[in-house]
Amino acid sequence: MENIMIEEKEALLEQYYRLTKAMYEALVQGKTEDFFTLLEKREDYIKSFNKLDTAAGTRLKNEKVENLFQDLLKLEQAIQKELQKTLGKLSQQVRLVQNEKFLTKQYEETLAVSKGVFYDEKK
Repeated sequence: MENIMIEEKEALLEQYYRLTKAMYEALVQGKTEDFFTLLEKREDYIKSFNKLDTAAGTRLKNEKVENLFQDLLKLEQAIQKELQKTLGKLSQQVRLVQNEKFLTKQYEETLAVSKGVFYDEKK
């Protein structure tokens, strides 16, 4: 019974790995919408792992599972680096927009003057 569960976990982990790799590729290509969609799908796999481990009463593992986890760890680190790069780019874009806004405001009229003719009251 446990061997069947381990085989099921191996299959799930392989799918999880492919999904994680697709997340990395989406991130590198700048497809952030796809990245977040894949991230949500990955949550389902995590729930499946937890269900299998809970049903077995222990963390199911063998050499293949451990190797897959090691490969996933390396891929997760690469994703983290790409996320840091993306965050840096977004931060730079925000600063540019803020600077543009600041410069634009400097040259706008600060006092609202209505157009028309004004008559001063004589004293």
